[in-house]
Amino acid sequence: MKIAIIRQKFVLYGGAEQFVQGYIHQLAEAGHDIHIFANQWSPSNHPNIHLHHVPSFKLNAFIRTLSFAWFAARAVGKESFDIIQSHEKTWKQDTYRVGDGCHKEWLEQRKRFIPTLKGVFLSFNPFHQLTLKLEKNLFESGRCKKFIAISQMVKNDILKHYNCPQENISVVYNGVNLSRFHPENKDRHRKNIRRELEIPENSVLILFVGSGFERKGLKALLQAMQYLRSEDWRLLIMGKGKWKKYLQFAPENLRSRIIYKEPISDIERYYSAADIFALPSIYEPFGNANLEALASGLPVITTRHCGAADIIQHGQDGLIVESPESAKELAENINILFDPSLRRSMGQNGRALAEKFSVKKNTREMLKTYQEIIATQEE
Repeated sequence: MKIAIIRQKFVLYGGAEQFVQGYIHQLAEAGHDIHIFANQWSPSNHPNIHLHHVPSFKLNAFIRTLSFAWFAARAVGKESFDIIQSHEKTWKQDTYRVGDGCHKEWLEQRKRFIPTLKGVFLSFNPFHQLTLKLEKNLFESGRCKKFIAISQMVKNDILKHYNCPQENISVVYNGVNLSRFHPENKDRHRKNIRRELEIPENSVLILFVGSGFERKGLKALLQAMQYLRSEDWRLLIMGKGKWKKYLQFAPENLRSRIIYKEPISDIERYYSAADIFALPSIYEPFGNANLEALASGLPVITTRHCGAADIIQHGQDGLIVESPESAKELAENINILFDPSLRRSMGQNGRALAEKFSVKKNTREMLKTYQEIIATQEE
């Protein structure tokens, strides 16, 4: 198949972008002809992957989004493709992968955590108004043939906010590289990483991986530190955001136990050094980091507003926080995992769960969706 993929950019630390990068290589290895339409992307040496630069005006978020959508639609219209798959809200695609979730639902959730006046300004922000219009056009115009939700939660959000036929939405969970993210990494990297970070071997290391600290729930996680019952813990934050602003949410007497690092490419080494993974997101379509942590054999703490909660059984392969704004509830769940035998059993169950979500399985399900679209076109 000749497949067009639309995505604004590939960045080192973006979970969605890293997933797309891996998925594209799977398709290319299977012999498909892949054409990437992007503003920024890492070059590829694969003969089946072709890059097409899409311009955009970067004056502000509104102009950047609008111009990219316009130029992308124009660019893919110049050639003939079997499938046009967009990961952005554009005007020309056969299928839209809803990897960023439902923007309308995200705004609703965000307003719960900010002052009322700020919420009013948020509603009238030109960027958010544009995004909502693009989103409504996608889900209700009938021009897009199929929507790929990356969790059941995202599908439910779409049906909640838009008049979109349920049968047009397929749920296809992301896949994870099961060899790259593996419990055996502990034998290879744990001691070295802990030595690098100056973390004693017996200290319980809580790991947070994510950029966009507000949406990922970092504020509540830092506030939760004051309620931890153990005295021997460290917290490692790996992500990109306004770290100095967020550090103030942690009690001053505990800040020396918190380590911050910017995103890196070999993140699997840091999963191997951790004992608990926490991603208490306010709104998360799925959260690839949850799947990476499960595959690495870590017990995962996430929230009901995260798509990964679809697959996690509370108390078996992870823990689910019902109220992401509650630092005390989050701390209670972390305290449960200070029990090493529980961490061990839950981590083993988490690895078994992750093995159901391989990259190959994801690719098979995506190709099945493409075939359904093509069959409909031929009728």
